[in-house]
Amino acid sequence: MELQKVERLARLCETCPKMCRHVCTTHNVTRSEADTPNERCSIAYRALLRGYFLPEEAPYMYQKCATCGLCLAWCETEIDAGEVMLAARVDLVNAGMAPVEAAAIQKNIQSEGNPHGEPASDRYAAIANEIRVLPDTAEVLYYAGCDTLYRQPEIAQAALKVFRAAGVDHTMIKAGEPCCGEPLRLMGYIEDFKASARKVMDGVSQTGAKTVVCTCPSCLRMMKDVYASYGVQAPGGVEFLHMSEYLLRLMNSGQLKFTRSLDLKMTYHDPCDLGRRLEIYEPPRQVLALLPGVKYQDMFFNRRDARCCGAGGGLAATNLALVIEASKTVVGMARNVNAEVLVTACPTCKTSFNRQTYKLDDLKTMDLIELVALAL
Repeated sequence: MELQKVERLARLCETCPKMCRHVCTTHNVTRSEADTPNERCSIAYRALLRGYFLPEEAPYMYQKCATCGLCLAWCETEIDAGEVMLAARVDLVNAGMAPVEAAAIQKNIQSEGNPHGEPASDRYAAIANEIRVLPDTAEVLYYAGCDTLYRQPEIAQAALKVFRAAGVDHTMIKAGEPCCGEPLRLMGYIEDFKASARKVMDGVSQTGAKTVVCTCPSCLRMMKDVYASYGVQAPGGVEFLHMSEYLLRLMNSGQLKFTRSLDLKMTYHDPCDLGRRLEIYEPPRQVLALLPGVKYQDMFFNRRDARCCGAGGGLAATNLALVIEASKTVVGMARNVNAEVLVTACPTCKTSFNRQTYKLDDLKTMDLIELVALAL
């Protein structure tokens, strides 16, 4: 079983006094002792001991973990319960026990190239005019990601506006951006994930880019850290950056000139993959500090301790009700510091928070790149 690779983690977590439960995204919503990292690892460990999962255990492996890394951040023995869940999902896929939601994501990516099942032909629909005039090759490749292009296309529009304003030699994968494959990895379809990874790296190579800039932290993490561990190597000499890191370079070099004062009170949410996984905490805050008219205050839980938007780990597909409740926690903290804008740097997080803030008069959710574009 794939779980044999993480047996030590599962055993240690299974016998722990559960000090991580107070930060667990799921436990904070349900307040059930059955919904702790400890209990999830315990179920996985029992399945490992018997050599198979029981049918009633399969949904639990998919519906109760955001793989957000908060348990790891608070674990003295550095156990990442999310890694145990991912291994369990691989075993469930191999046993033919993956839930219908997981199978649907695999089918959607295979047929349409995105986890949402939206038509592949619509991938660039919101930026069709901009794509048409981009060169086939350039120094900088902007990789937007599925959630940006299909759920938050205004992020891509803002990114391209900023690139043009800064005079950046940029392009996108004009033939059609492949999915980074992370939804496949989260659902346990490892061979499909590796196939997606190879497509992405082939696309990067064809553009000749030396710098790849992502607005999606999960896409960035896959390219920068995860692909190599699955045997998929990036082209030599290519640098992978999050948009916040690249924006800071443009600002510090004087390539961006701002003409508008935003005059807004803001706070920033650290996305799980960008923060705890990639440890990119300061660039987004430094960008906000350089924008004219920004009044800023951190939320109580920030940086390593930032709460998850709830949509990690594929929960937006397998347990949307939990995602909705989890997102309320962050929105509540943003209101506690009297923010007018909850800023994030992840399209998935933006979608989660928008479910709460679209109906509020005193708080809205925006991506960092949207604010930069607004100030030009």
